[in-house]
Amino acid sequence: MAFEDLKHAQRERLEYLDKLFFWDGAATRASLIKRFGISNAQAALDFRTYLAKARKDALQYDASSRQYLAHDSFERLTGKASSMELEQLLSGYASSALDRLPDLQRTQDMRVLRPLYRAFRAKEATKIVYQSMRDPEPMTRWIAPVRFASDGVRMHVRAWCFEREDFRDFHPARIDPDCSFAATKPADTVPRDDDWFTWAILKLKPHSRLTEAQQRVVRTEFGFTSDVLEARTRKALEFYTERRWGLEQKEPRLERVSIDYVPMSEEEIDAN
Repeated sequence: MAFEDLKHAQRERLEYLDKLFFWDGAATRASLIKRFGISNAQAALDFRTYLAKARKDALQYDASSRQYLAHDSFERLTGKASSMELEQLLSGYASSALDRLPDLQRTQDMRVLRPLYRAFRAKEATKIVYQSMRDPEPMTRWIAPVRFASDGVRMHVRAWCFEREDFRDFHPARIDPDCSFAATKPADTVPRDDDWFTWAILKLKPHSRLTEAQQRVVRTEFGFTSDVLEARTRKALEFYTERRWGLEQKEPRLERVSIDYVPMSEEEIDAN
């Protein structure tokens, strides 16, 4: 970052200028005044500070429009751009320049998440009543929460299931909060979760059913830098990764070339 030595408030303003020059190609003192409610003198100081750090001749003042314009040689001072920045800029428009799909986030009941977290912290097993999608009726199980994971839509708890004698993923929304967590016990006998500490390295390519032109677009869309795209995830999260990338859709854009399982080193395990 080019502004690490500045106070937070000024750094935030200069980062905003950086975004404006990248996306709009122009910025003015009024841009800062409107966005942050600062004085004209402060906005002028911010511009001088930014110009001192910018690449020479990357910005030029245009007297006719009374704004600084970014040339083709302009380079950001605060790292790579992101689509999130564009969403933030569009959200500032009075008109409906941006809209989002309805939020279908799954139910996250704190009456379930809190005791699961406490069992995880205490390294205990807890008794739950769980309704899976495979069993017609709820089942009572003893589970020992060992990890939490999010697939971007909902949170999962990864736990040792004493009935199945295996690590399983449980959806908190399927745990009955009124009939669960009444009993706990030490979870000293839970083995190490090897799938959690194993990398699943997926190698992907555009689906072979696509035309050459479609495959070319897919390579651009997913950021291919070579013939094969490599995606690394935990073996325990392989299913969710494939589902999120759409590999199980009826007409997927990507197909799996191969998958390698690589145990983590002790250094990686300590860091993960």
